[in-house]
Amino acid sequence: MTIINNIRACLDTHLSGTVGIPTIARQNVPFEPTTGTAYIKADFIPTNRRPAVRGLNPQQRYDGLYNILIHTPEGLGSGAGYNIADLLLNRFEATTDVVFASPFDTILQENGDRLLLESGDRLLVGSPLIVTIDYSEVRTSFLDSPFYCTPVTIAWYIYN
Repeated sequence: MTIINNIRACLDTHLSGTVGIPTIARQNVPFEPTTGTAYIKADFIPTNRRPAVRGLNPQQRYDGLYNILIHTPEGLGSGAGYNIADLLLNRFEATTDVVFASPFDTILQENGDRLLLESGDRLLVGSPLIVTIDYSEVRTSFLDSPFYCTPVTIAWYIYN
């Protein structure tokens, strides 16, 4: 997998491990919501890739957002969405390092302390992908009948 797919998989896996949240609707995967049943929709948004340092082969810093939209049944009050938001804010707390080891890449060669992967990525031997949470925040809820929606934004970054 590419670095972008690995970051997405890392965040999706971390979200899936959150206890107490409703069904997750993933990007570009068919999902039919059921009226009266809460669900969340997760959107992965890479925002930039920039050199972290100067030089011939600089380390890159990737930044982005992981937007989660909580859908609770209309008429339950705003607290239903905020209860789920609290779970997500705690799970994606600022400065949290989310660790992911991709089982999908094939190692083509080992060169000293680095591995060259089939995807073209180079990793330190034995080092998994680490995505750091910059911040997480809840925003103003809104009605999208038959659901009441509460947005949660998670900012992330990684050096690779």
